[in-house]
Amino acid sequence: MKNDYENLEKEYAGLSDELARLCNDETLQLDPEEERRLTPIIEDLKGDTAHYSEPVFVCEGGEKKIFKVRDLRTDRIVAMAKPLVDADNLSREQFLREARLTACLQHPNIMTIHDLGLDKQGIPFFTMEFVPGDTLKDIVKKLAKGVPEYVERYSRERLLEIFVKICDALSYAHSRGVVHLDIKPANIKVGPFGEVVVCDWGLSRILSGGFDEYQNFAILDDDRPNSDLLNDLSPSSMVKGTPGFIAPEQIDHAQPTSEQTDLYTLGAVLYFILTYRPPVIGDSMQDILKKTVNGEVVPVARAAGGRFIPRGLESVVLKALALHPKDRYASVKDLRDELDRFLHGFATEAQQAGVLERTGLLIRRRPVVFLVIGLFLILLALVLSFSFVRIVHEKKLAVAAQHQSEENLRLYMKETEHTKEVAANIRNATLSLFNPRNLLEADTKAQLLDLHLREETNPERKQFLARSIAVLHFVRQHFVAALDYFRQTDILPEEDLFYALSLKYARVKGTDNGWLTPDDLRQIILTLPAQHKDVMFAMAFYYFKDQKDVVIPEEVLPLIETLLDRLNAQGQYYAERTTLVLTDTENGRMLSLSGDPYSIFTLPLPADRNNTNVLHPLKLYSLDLTKGFLFDPSELYGSGIKELNISGINWLKRSQIHIIAMLKLERLIHSLEESDEYLAEILPGVELVRVKNPL
Repeated sequence: MKNDYENLEKEYAGLSDELARLCNDETLQLDPEEERRLTPIIEDLKGDTAHYSEPVFVCEGGEKKIFKVRDLRTDRIVAMAKPLVDADNLSREQFLREARLTACLQHPNIMTIHDLGLDKQGIPFFTMEFVPGDTLKDIVKKLAKGVPEYVERYSRERLLEIFVKICDALSYAHSRGVVHLDIKPANIKVGPFGEVVVCDWGLSRILSGGFDEYQNFAILDDDRPNSDLLNDLSPSSMVKGTPGFIAPEQIDHAQPTSEQTDLYTLGAVLYFILTYRPPVIGDSMQDILKKTVNGEVVPVARAAGGRFIPRGLESVVLKALALHPKDRYASVKDLRDELDRFLHGFATEAQQAGVLERTGLLIRRRPVVFLVIGLFLILLALVLSFSFVRIVHEKKLAVAAQHQSEENLRLYMKETEHTKEVAANIRNATLSLFNPRNLLEADTKAQLLDLHLREETNPERKQFLARSIAVLHFVRQHFVAALDYFRQTDILPEEDLFYALSLKYARVKGTDNGWLTPDDLRQIILTLPAQHKDVMFAMAFYYFKDQKDVVIPEEVLPLIETLLDRLNAQGQYYAERTTLVLTDTENGRMLSLSGDPYSIFTLPLPADRNNTNVLHPLKLYSLDLTKGFLFDPSELYGSGIKELNISGINWLKRSQIHIIAMLKLERLIHSLEESDEYLAEILPGVELVRVKNPL
């Protein structure tokens, strides 16, 4: 078989030599006409043909027109820019300076300049790469309109990736000593295949030196663009930039433009990507410029129109948009590093995240790891529980069968010691979870402490555990169960108020099923001294939470009035008063607190505010706070009111008015000093009724 292969190789070599002789045969020589047909590119370049095809108009900007042409020498489509028809020589010179400056910047995310010159009429032009697609401004506008194709393609992560490429382009330009000074969404071209190109360098300036943020290579003087030749011809005192995106120092010239100026405009573009609108808006150009100089940036959360903006991103935007350049990021690289932290699931430095926030981000970055850890802990708990049950069973068998061998006794003692160690660890872990001041999750805590109590041998700790369990049952109105644990202590009823109250109301209820009447619960709260507010508020929390569907507002009104007195430190003076009245209106129930010294309505418990607002069980439509107090409007969260009367409260901080906007009111009756226009902007969709200040 080897010989056959060698024979085939020799035959193939002979055929190759024969084919070579045939191809080199003089009879196969091409005549000149045939050769010209086979070399069309060379023939085209030999002739005196035009460089570009007839231009096709694409668009027109403030200072130039853009045409689509074919470069006949390279046979590619390029974009050709020409100045406007009425441009003077200085404008044309500026046009050419922009082209040369852009040509000096060679980066994948900066528009590439191919050619520069004058046409037959002496009109300057330059050609550049033709990037099909949309501008970033067009993309965001279509996202704001909800165009399905764009919503599907341009997620927030995709937009942030585009923004990172913009940062790369600016970082490179800064390394060459060039600042753009007009970064805006309309100057960012996004192609269909991932191309991101920063365009329009007409306002750029070349500063004294480069800012090589990465310090990976030295910028030679010969490599740096000539600032004397290529800088903008217009006076530096002119306002140059786009309102809404322009930096404050470009307007008032209080500080020179620098790389921090581009950082501001980058922050404005990031703001635009997140909120679909510029950071500064106004009724006119002068109004926008004035707000920019004063740093009146619309808060990101309000501008986002209900869309969730992560706190990490919001903090990055606010730092980039700082009024003073020294308060912004030191370089574009620092801003880009912040975005990398966010995109990789880490906290940004600008947000100054706490331990809990960083822990939450860690869990989101490593969900599988934490899922495995959780499953491991569950499995470990099951194994320990099974081991505990098994050991107890073995102990019983050992006691019943004392005649078994000494070897079995040795094994029993060994397993018993192990069980004690495991049980001690479980009891210590259970006790560490209990906080006597936090009485929520009372049923679960009572069960865990009971497990500890059964194994505890220290008398003082047994006393503490038994009374703690009794109090947990007391706040759940399980008075019979509470008595069982009080009786395991050395405490007498006359020595412990909770013991005495448990005796009294165990007789009233008879069993631990059901609930006390609102008046009985009110009497307990009136009986408890101020140092036991945690108990009274926990009792009210469970009472309203577990009966939210059956509670009758008129019956619980005196109880709620007592809670309001305690919350507002009035209980010691008006312990027995029942002055509040519910009034039925055509829209629903109305409660008047006019002139009452109430400013706190939320139980101080770490729970959902819908369950801790004492007004919620009243199912109110309207709340009257005329001539009252409203120090913190957030206290009304969870009250469920739709109409609020705060006439007589003439002045609120604007931050407090913003909080009122979160209450989802339908109607606000007021005598505030703020204008109707301002209130309508802050409280959209709310009927505003201005009344005279009541005497």
